[in-house]
Amino acid sequence: MDLFGVLYIPNFLLVILFFLLTFYLYGRRTFGIFSQYGIKHPKPTAFFGNLIEMGQKGFLNIFFEWKKKYGDCYGIFFGFVPYLVINDPEIIGEIMIKSFSNFTNKPMAFPVDEYSSNMITIAKDDHWKYLRTVLSPSYSSKKMREMVPLIENVLKTLEKNLNKIADSKEPTDVTILFSGYTMDVIASTGFGIEVDSQENPDNPLVKNAGKVFGGDIFTSLQGLAIIFPTIAKILNNFKPLAAFGNMDCIVDFCKELVAERKKEKNTARKDLLQLMLDAQLEGHENMDKKTEQELKLENVTDWRTKRGLTDSEIIAQCMIFLVAAFETTASTLSYFAHPVALNSDIQDKLCQEIEEQLGQESPNYDNVQKLTYLDMCMDETLRLYPIGFMVTRECKVDCVIKGIHFPKNAGVFFPIICLHYDSRYWNEPEIFNPENFSKENKAKQTPFTYLPFGGGPRVCAGMRLAELEFKMAVVQMLRKFRLVPCEKTEKKIEFAKAGILKPKNGIWIQLERR
Repeated sequence: MDLFGVLYIPNFLLVILFFLLTFYLYGRRTFGIFSQYGIKHPKPTAFFGNLIEMGQKGFLNIFFEWKKKYGDCYGIFFGFVPYLVINDPEIIGEIMIKSFSNFTNKPMAFPVDEYSSNMITIAKDDHWKYLRTVLSPSYSSKKMREMVPLIENVLKTLEKNLNKIADSKEPTDVTILFSGYTMDVIASTGFGIEVDSQENPDNPLVKNAGKVFGGDIFTSLQGLAIIFPTIAKILNNFKPLAAFGNMDCIVDFCKELVAERKKEKNTARKDLLQLMLDAQLEGHENMDKKTEQELKLENVTDWRTKRGLTDSEIIAQCMIFLVAAFETTASTLSYFAHPVALNSDIQDKLCQEIEEQLGQESPNYDNVQKLTYLDMCMDETLRLYPIGFMVTRECKVDCVIKGIHFPKNAGVFFPIICLHYDSRYWNEPEIFNPENFSKENKAKQTPFTYLPFGGGPRVCAGMRLAELEFKMAVVQMLRKFRLVPCEKTEKKIEFAKAGILKPKNGIWIQLERR
């Protein structure tokens, strides 16, 4: 064999060309799936899918543009992974309710680690159902009433901080103010501890929790993991949760939390953490996959009686509860403050309702239900600013809904912010108008056009707590303070490139005593 013949440049170039072509085709291996079923879609790029266009135009803006171009149903590629994007409320209702058994799970664009896969937001099938049955009692009416004194204690610190801000007569970024409040509520109601985030806004727990969903996925490890899933697998072996940012602080905090509670052996507490510890079975705190398979779990009852919760699952729920619940409620309070400061008539109407319905009575689980206009303002805030502006599902088996073919294992995106701003369902959708949620207008709403907490059996488990801590904070704040715009108040909030709806420049207002 002639060695120099192998190294002959034209042959060498042919080998390189063949390698590059193979690599290119591998990077496009899933891209024919939508054309096969006649589904419109933007042109994808090898390996990246439509991520480049998302990164250039913004994860939020691009879905409005695609909706205008492709209609209510079209396909996109998140790296290799095909997703059907659905803006049709009838199809959304079918997926969330009628065909829920085929769309039980949520897709992940890259492989996840032990903690992530155990979170209730990501867990699949009977695993998810079991976690839901364990956590649901934490949000019963009885539990909500028991949480009120704990929230009242946190509100005292919030009021003290509001007084300081009013005295300074300086503008304040309310996203920082409310982040401390919601973190303190979660720590107290969920885990029976005080972290004092309001007195210490630089608390590393708050700062790191805010970064988990607040980063630009297109310039982070998440983006790299979506394009090259093998990287996520490697990262998971060396550093769990690395793709989600600097989670070390939160992981360590939750591990310590669980260890301390076990050491106390105080079963009299009935907060979220204790409910999870009570669901453990002795000897099953740490369980490998082989042992779990030997248990032959056939239904949720088997999960409860044969398996129980593992330490990893408890830590995972603590993490998602801290991170997701803290960020979403803090952001909703911040977004609420913006239009209320800009619309004095709405603010006056809210104050009048609070005075007429509650007088000087402290807000609690029962009496805040009387505040119908506050309800309307909260709902309208969540319509204009749905914090998790995307809801996802995954198709288990091929099916057809309203003539649209859903391929097996395809992800489904519901860009709920597009629904919330759709002029077919809302009059002047870009304007803050609480009357959209008056009793008369709610009766006329098209089902599944308003989904701030998702919908169906996988609706947000912490919705009731989020609403309670929101309302109690608003009542205490508006009773004593007036929110007014300042020179830093944006007429229209500019959003950051992030995995959730996050203000780019904060939300600045001024406080005046009433």
